[in-house]
Amino acid sequence: MQPRIPGWVVLALAGVMLVWQSLFQLRETETAIRMRFGKIVDANYAPGLHLKLPLWIDNVRRFERRIVTERYPGETFLTSENKALIVDFYVKWRVRDAAQHYRATNGNTDFASSRLGDNVKDGIKGVVARRTLQEIVITERTVFTGDMFSRASDAAKELGLELIDVRVQRIDLPDEVSGSVYQRMQESFRARGNQLRAEGSAEAERIRAEADRKR
Repeated sequence: MQPRIPGWVVLALAGVMLVWQSLFQLRETETAIRMRFGKIVDANYAPGLHLKLPLWIDNVRRFERRIVTERYPGETFLTSENKALIVDFYVKWRVRDAAQHYRATNGNTDFASSRLGDNVKDGIKGVVARRTLQEIVITERTVFTGDMFSRASDAAKELGLELIDVRVQRIDLPDEVSGSVYQRMQESFRARGNQLRAEGSAEAERIRAEADRKR
């Protein structure tokens, strides 16, 4: 005959299980929301040990607090001259408001990244469309990020995210047009250089002539 387990042991084990299910712990790299029957009742927990109602009553959803770097492959944009330009970029972000992030994306990080990337692409499209190809080539890349960062930041806040950085990695031309375009640009720069040298030589001659006259 099997020995019976004392009642107090059963109660003690049940109490331990109840306490265990009433606690949850977050690491330094995590934040969380606590939901009760599908509704958010608390959010943005700090790292450490926290209380919740046990069993099926409270559910905890965790999110990474670390910075996420998302790279986006080359997209084609049109300049003011209607010429195609390929731009690669990357975005750095992290979860800023876990509750807002959950409401906006249902906690889907891929969806949030896609939405944020689309907004940045719209910003790049506007920057490129206002400039000629030559202006884009000689423009500092910080101009691109400066023009689009504010707009992308607003979109990030709507997703419960904090936008850390937006950077253009590569600006290139389609293979079929890059050779001819670069050749025309080189010719344009060469002509400008010749013009500046000619103006400099003329100014030098004038200065020498003036010096000779005074002497």
